[in-house]
Amino acid sequence: MASLRWLSYVVFGLTCLLFSHSVSAQYVSVNIQQGTLRGNTTSTVSGTTYYTFRGIPYAKPPVGDLRFTAPQTADPWTEPIDAFEFGSICSQQAGGTENCLFINVFTPKLPSTEDDSLLPVMVWIHGGAFVTGSGNIEPGHLLDLGVVVVSLNYRLNVFGFLSLDGTNAPGNAGLKDQSFALRWVQNNIASFGGDPDIVTIFGGSAGGASVHYQVLSPLSADQLIKRLMLSIFPTGLFHRAISESGSALNPWAYANHTQERAFRLGSYLGHETEDTQDLLDFLRTLPENNLVKALSNALTDEEKVGFLSYPFVPSLEYPRSDEQPFLPYHPYYIEINGLYNKVPYITGVNIDEGASFVGSDDALTQSSYWEAIVNDLERIVPVDLGLTKGSAKSTEVANKIKEFYFGEEAISYETRQNWIDLQTDLLFVIGVQTTVHQHSNFSAASTYNYQFIYGNARHGWETQFVFYTGAIEGVNSNGAKIARFFTSLWTSFAKSGVPSVEGDVTWIPVSQNNYPYLQISNNLTLLSDLEKERINFWFDIYSNYYNRSQLS
Repeated sequence: MASLRWLSYVVFGLTCLLFSHSVSAQYVSVNIQQGTLRGNTTSTVSGTTYYTFRGIPYAKPPVGDLRFTAPQTADPWTEPIDAFEFGSICSQQAGGTENCLFINVFTPKLPSTEDDSLLPVMVWIHGGAFVTGSGNIEPGHLLDLGVVVVSLNYRLNVFGFLSLDGTNAPGNAGLKDQSFALRWVQNNIASFGGDPDIVTIFGGSAGGASVHYQVLSPLSADQLIKRLMLSIFPTGLFHRAISESGSALNPWAYANHTQERAFRLGSYLGHETEDTQDLLDFLRTLPENNLVKALSNALTDEEKVGFLSYPFVPSLEYPRSDEQPFLPYHPYYIEINGLYNKVPYITGVNIDEGASFVGSDDALTQSSYWEAIVNDLERIVPVDLGLTKGSAKSTEVANKIKEFYFGEEAISYETRQNWIDLQTDLLFVIGVQTTVHQHSNFSAASTYNYQFIYGNARHGWETQFVFYTGAIEGVNSNGAKIARFFTSLWTSFAKSGVPSVEGDVTWIPVSQNNYPYLQISNNLTLLSDLEKERINFWFDIYSNYYNRSQLS
């Protein structure tokens, strides 16, 4: 399973004031609150000129005593900074460093004395299971459609999600990085021609879950909304949101018992203690590579057996008096009580998400692969149900799942598509569609649901079309056509809050007891009740077996 887990890392890994600027033959210069930046000029394949500013520090390097803490404001600079190259990626298996809190801006228009109008802003939050990835992307065709694109890095794995207690590393530093970057956008994006009052956050996989977390968090709302307990008003840091194949309710996107994992990690690295401050001090002394290499040892043997088990991911936060919690309640509690930020929202899944995580074709042909599942059937019980392995309820749920997906057939290579469907639902569909149904109970803002089916789309496949870099205009290939669909839908939504494609179907938002969804392929089709039988099965499971003590 270790090799499969590493494969999943890779798969998962495929987001002011108006100042003057100057232009020269070599670069463009922009002034922001921290100082002056110099960027490059380039163009899309369609010929749209745009300006790039890469590797802008948006927070202090989180090193030394700042390791595991909330981000802090970056120091200003007196000399111009060349923002020509991406900054370092955050520490992960593939490399990187802790000094990684950088943001990138791509804009087709800089403000001038002749034209000070501002463009809608789209902030991309990258995926990677909260353990890998970066914001080092190219914006592609999006810039042809009149938006400013922003991407960012945020701390990953133990650096971003160590959670000890209310005083020592309360947790979710990586999500706080994202919020901090969004605050930077509010303060500075007008200098790049972007409108701070029309900001859309979007992301895929863990980036999609991150977007959902921002929707759930009081840190993303302005002070008035915090006082009103997140009522029907729009947020302060963003105004629309798009989650591609990711929800805070997905089992891989949230963890309980994270403090136990932290102590387990310390023990493996040679430091036995029961004191959180002592553990924190020790972990801060270690080279970052030592921590990265030891991450899997924070999991129990039982946790390692499950699919997509990651030791340090978002978790319920320990409150502290001097730091506003990013996640003060369980994500499901926030959803069912309508305490989230009411913004227009797009979310959806790809039809064959699970195919990316069941292993290679060679692995699936091995009888030992299927025997391991049959001999440990409880591994298919969703971890977020909160059931004790070996209990009567856990065994009962495992048998119900087997009966629903396989009936009288054996779990084997011959029924591998059933297995893929199960993983698709378990890892993605349940959480995303629970979010959709919960949002339908509140009419303050529209929620749009989709399913991407082209080529039996696996996990992450939509991203290549959202950031399409090939020619689109006058090209009739399926790839160009699908890219037109995604980029037109996403940018029209960013501009108006209503996703649309000229001349095509009207995408209707969900409402109470009415769940339309847009099926996206080389055509657009509006349908109703995505995977209804499978969704209803899981809603019944969660209704009858979910351990609600987790919500307290």
